[in-house]
Amino acid sequence: MRNLDDAELATLRRQARILILLDAASKAGLTPMPIIPFHAFAYLSNVLAQVWDMPALDGKILKRKGGPFYPELQHDLDRLVGMGMVLIKQVSHVRESNGKWRLEGRYRLNAEMANTPLNFLLGLPDERRFASFVEELAYALSALSDQDLERALVEDATYSDPSVSVNNVLDFEEWTQRNPSANAANYFDRLMPGCTRATPGEKLHLYVRHLRRRAHAR
Repeated sequence: MRNLDDAELATLRRQARILILLDAASKAGLTPMPIIPFHAFAYLSNVLAQVWDMPALDGKILKRKGGPFYPELQHDLDRLVGMGMVLIKQVSHVRESNGKWRLEGRYRLNAEMANTPLNFLLGLPDERRFASFVEELAYALSALSDQDLERALVEDATYSDPSVSVNNVLDFEEWTQRNPSANAANYFDRLMPGCTRATPGEKLHLYVRHLRRRAHAR
């Protein structure tokens, strides 16, 4: 059996994370999930990984006016649809503010096809730990509507960084270690009563509530 090259390994890692993200979204009642909220969920799982003391799968992203979007992740998501592990419904095309067209649809796991590889992944310590993190994040996000989630990303401390303009790269864990989102979530430790400390899960919930309040205050 030949060894996989770096590009093939990266593809497998992304596909594994997609399955775990959609499984977590399903448990939290977020599926079927539209494309932009799914990419927002994937982005938050990267930028808030430090709160769970985990590395991000992808520590950078191109800042878009329409919110986070990972072209390679989308390509792998579509490949999983072709493999039968993910189902898509309500397929259409939408035109973005830059004039380009993109596919729209709502995604969910096909349990019949995905359960075997998913159970294998959840038997791996690193992936099981990631699953615990994104399940907590998904439950925090379940308090938001799809529209709330899209609006909330405008208030995310990293994505809204005014020092990085649209169409430039936001780097929070690739070459630099500046992550305002994780710092903001960890700041909630200072707001807890007495000498208690917020758990990582509580920090995620508090940060998502903070995003929602800011989005609705506009």
